[in-house]
Amino acid sequence: MSRERKLIFLGVVLVILIVPMALPSLLGHIVLPWWAYVFYACIVLVNAGIYLAQRCVLIDRFFVRGKVGVYVLLSVGICFLGLGFQYFLHAVFGNFEIEKGVTVHEYLGFGITLSQLTMMSIAELFTTFVALAVGMSDQWRRAAFHYHQAERDKQALSADLDNLKGEMAALKRPVTQPESISVKIDLVMTQIRLEDILYIKSDGDYIVLHLSDGRAPMVLMTLKTMEKQLPFDRFCRIHRSYLVNLSKVQGMRGGKILVGGEELPLSDSCKAAFFELLSHKSIVLKTE
Repeated sequence: MSRERKLIFLGVVLVILIVPMALPSLLGHIVLPWWAYVFYACIVLVNAGIYLAQRCVLIDRFFVRGKVGVYVLLSVGICFLGLGFQYFLHAVFGNFEIEKGVTVHEYLGFGITLSQLTMMSIAELFTTFVALAVGMSDQWRRAAFHYHQAERDKQALSADLDNLKGEMAALKRPVTQPESISVKIDLVMTQIRLEDILYIKSDGDYIVLHLSDGRAPMVLMTLKTMEKQLPFDRFCRIHRSYLVNLSKVQGMRGGKILVGGEELPLSDSCKAAFFELLSHKSIVLKTE
């Protein structure tokens, strides 16, 4: 049982023990003999023991695990033991004298005695059913919690799988690279084929596009902004002021790169990235 269940159980037992014992004194200041209180307390404790045996042992170990037959046999056995003990207590305390020479059994008579024994049996059955109901409610709550938790985990896993499938599908799709870029030359938007670009040089707030046909238009744009628009595997920064089309590189001369018959500087900070891109594209430089 959980801590809350234990506290509730102890509270109920204490209430059952104390309240009936206080009623006689509240109703006309009737004082019962001491053995009547002891007898009543023993009956309450026997039923409390039956509840604990059901709730902590039989239900969890047998009923919940599907061993209903074993549970029923053990429950019947515990009920008979409890009834036997209660009948024994009833017989012992029934021999106490209410008046001189008159025992409790003689005073109450057979009918009332039989009613008392019947009530004891009903109390045991009621205790058994209460324990079963409480135990199963706990099991249902735990089962419902685990079920909802499993459903949440299943939904989260399904969402993760869908995202993973989407990412895998995106990776499988061929990457289409632009064949041209749009730039504003002399206030007119113009399409420039990437294949026609030899290299790009920074000139303050402008850049100069050096094309294979000899033209060199200026564009109001920074070299960094242009670099972001170009395919990273086709154009490489070789200097803080130069971007070069790798397919147009002809070779090297004196540590400089030859492009379109011109020598372009290659800075130390850009060498590693430049040669790595060349190796990926299987380009071998001619040196002079």
